[in-house]
Amino acid sequence: MTRPRAAAQRFVGNMPAELRARVDPLFSPVMQIEGLSGTVALTKSEIPIFTSSNAVSHGPEGDGRPAYCVGVATTKWANQHGWGARMAGEDADGLVSYLEKLPPNQPFVHVRGRHTRGNIVARLQASGHSARDAIVYEQVLQPLSDAAKNAISREQMVVAPLFSPRMAAQFANQAPRATSLRVVAMSAAVANAAQPFIADAIAARPDAPAMYDAIADVISAG
Repeated sequence: MTRPRAAAQRFVGNMPAELRARVDPLFSPVMQIEGLSGTVALTKSEIPIFTSSNAVSHGPEGDGRPAYCVGVATTKWANQHGWGARMAGEDADGLVSYLEKLPPNQPFVHVRGRHTRGNIVARLQASGHSARDAIVYEQVLQPLSDAAKNAISREQMVVAPLFSPRMAAQFANQAPRATSLRVVAMSAAVANAAQPFIADAIAARPDAPAMYDAIADVISAG
C-alpha cells in the first residue's frame, strides 16, 4: 500500500472480507500528508470544493454549510466533518461539468493540496464562475521502504494498487523490476504515470469498490 498511511489503512479496513482474506497488506507510503498552518477563511457566499479526503481533514469546519465533492469517499468524509456535502462527479472532469451548469453568481473555493490535477479553478473561471484555490496541505514524497523492495524482489506475487499519477511516478522510480509485481491503477492517467511498469488492471471507475474489483481480478489471474 503506497497511499498515505491513514488512507491506506482505511482502504484495507473497508476491503470486502473475501478479498481481505486473500491479501497480506504491506504498508509503504510513498507520500506523506502535512497540513499547512493557518485556516481557510470562507465568505458566507463561498462554497468549497473538495477533491480529496485530506482536503476535508485539513480544511475549515463545515457547520452544516454546503460543499461539492469528487467521489463517494470524499463526499462521505465531508458529511462526517459537518458539511452538507453533495457528490458532483467521480473525477475532476465530472465535477467541472456539473458545476459549469450552475448559476454563475455562485463563488467556489477549491480546498486542496499543493499538487493537483484537473485545473478545476481555471476551468470554472473560463466558464464565467468565480473560483479560487485554498491550499491546506503538502504532499511530501517518501522513499519506498526496504521491506517493500524486498517483497517485490521475491518470486511471490505482489500487487501494488496505485491511486494517483504522482504516487505512481514515485513508485515506478524506486520499485524493483520484477515479474512478480502486479500493478493496479485507479485510472488511465495513473497507469501512464507508472511507466515503465505496464498496469495489469485499470479500475473501471476512480473509486474504492472498482479498485477492489480490479485487485481481485489480478489476484485470480495469477
